[in-house]
Amino acid sequence: MKVAFEYADVNGVSGRFNNESKSAGKDWLKSFCKRYNISVRNPERCNVARAMGFNEVQVTRFYNNLKSCCLEKKFPAHRKFNKVETVISKVSR
Repeated sequence: MKVAFEYADVNGVSGRFNNESKSAGKDWLKSFCKRYNISVRNPERCNVARAMGFNEVQVTRFYNNLKSCCLEKKFPAHRKFNKVETVISKVSR
């Protein structure tokens, strides 16, 4: 977890990091996940239709539709919500 090491280094946070590899170890990651109730999930296969549908044209179309809908309906700021599912992907080979 080089990101964790870099963040700690920049902010002067001490911890059990490996200075040679400049990364956090497995123990640190395990403790972090436990502390914040984060689970490690196995990746699921994506079907071909879904993979083919996720392209620049479709994404642009989605955001254009979203923009026109928001402009048409004039949603006030307190009615807008952001739903983000943050994922750290680890691809095993």
